Amino acid sequence: MSILTASNKDLGHELGNSIRKVCPSMFLCFVLMCAFMRASTAFLVSSLGNPQRIQRCQSLICSSGRMCENVAIVGGGLAGLSTAYHLLDKLQGNIRITVIDKAEPGEGGASSVAGGLLHPFSPKGKLVHLGLEGLEATNRLLDAARAHSPDCILDEQIYRVALSEVNIEQLKVTANLHPQFATWLDSDELDHSCGTKCHGGLILSNGCRVVHVPSYLKGLWHACQEISKGNIQWCLDVPITKSQWIDRLSDYHTVVFSAGSGLFQDSILGEKLNLPVQMVRGQSILMNLNAPDYENTHTNRAILCGKYVAPMPEKNRAMIGATHEYEATPLDHDGVVKELMHHSYKLSPFVWDHGSVERITCGYRVQSKRGKYGRMPIIGKYENCQVHGNAYLFTGLSSRGLIYHGIYGDFLASAIIERNEGILLQDHPDVFWWKH
Repeated sequence: MSILTASNKDLGHELGNSIRKVCPSMFLCFVLMCAFMRASTAFLVSSLGNPQRIQRCQSLICSSGRMCENVAIVGGGLAGLSTAYHLLDKLQGNIRITVIDKAEPGEGGASSVAGGLLHPFSPKGKLVHLGLEGLEATNRLLDAARAHSPDCILDEQIYRVALSEVNIEQLKVTANLHPQFATWLDSDELDHSCGTKCHGGLILSNGCRVVHVPSYLKGLWHACQEISKGNIQWCLDVPITKSQWIDRLSDYHTVVFSAGSGLFQDSILGEKLNLPVQMVRGQSILMNLNAPDYENTHTNRAILCGKYVAPMPEKNRAMIGATHEYEATPLDHDGVVKELMHHSYKLSPFVWDHGSVERITCGYRVQSKRGKYGRMPIIGKYENCQVHGNAYLFTGLSSRGLIYHGIYGDFLASAIIERNEGILLQDHPDVFWWKH
């Protein structure tokens, strides 16, 4: 194959003879240029003969007409969409992004079945590492998503109840240390507010929210589309084998692997990952409230103490979760109901007494090893990746997905743009804890 047709070749010879007569040195440059064009054409045809690959290379031109970075994000859950949004926001859309996922936004993975309770505190009421920064970062993403999915925020407060004397002391300390977010309620106040009969507890507010995660992910995807200037696409065509992944990702400058449990269960990276994590199965119950007066109860409140009861967009439904299963064999239907009822009945007796199990949802979380700051995400450059030479990881969010996906997506986007993950160490020296 040649760029020159037969008639163009004759014209080229005539032009070459004319140049040689006028200026021999210019003729030499002309000959070298033609040789370069032929060699370049041959290389492009041999390496990009696949029409799909040619199309992907053409996509390096952004809608602005400028050459730009071409990034693939494998996994479109909380981690993947946060990374995509921050890359687009920081580069004002001058980047091309392809999100590769088996399901549509908000319809697959652990992110789509998450409880949706956003707050910066540990089970003992202590502020988690980067908790306030994480709360602020997530709320910025929520505001962006809410413009496209107004119902993604179900409530602006969460009730953290105390079911033991130890809980009382812990949560009162939280209220004293963080009054801007946590207010102590005695048992009567709590019963009046959310219908839970216990020793008292906290009402968490001022940015602590109840999020319907599937709606949020859909809204965040639309927000990405809005700021992308047409430079982002969602791809459901997911490779299976290692060789397919290598071919699929070969034309991207950078690849972010944020598929959560899929990185391990589907062997996306073509190898067994040696990371300080373990898989945790979480099953939750979607309850259908049968009582005709459910709207006059507190079923639209989110209540938390180890397990949780959370509202749903439909007023006659509530979500109760979640199990923490490490065994290979999952709990059966009766086992899930028995465990969750045992641990959550006191949180909302009305839901259990007047509801019926509609269905059970299941998701797998990647839980990182507990360290200096508790369970932290895994983020950073993945060296010696078998399927791409410039790969990054973003996984291990576990039960802190909502509080951490925003701020760590921001971190990762900065490292990718600067082509230097080391910049993160300046302010966060422990961010690469998992590499040690």
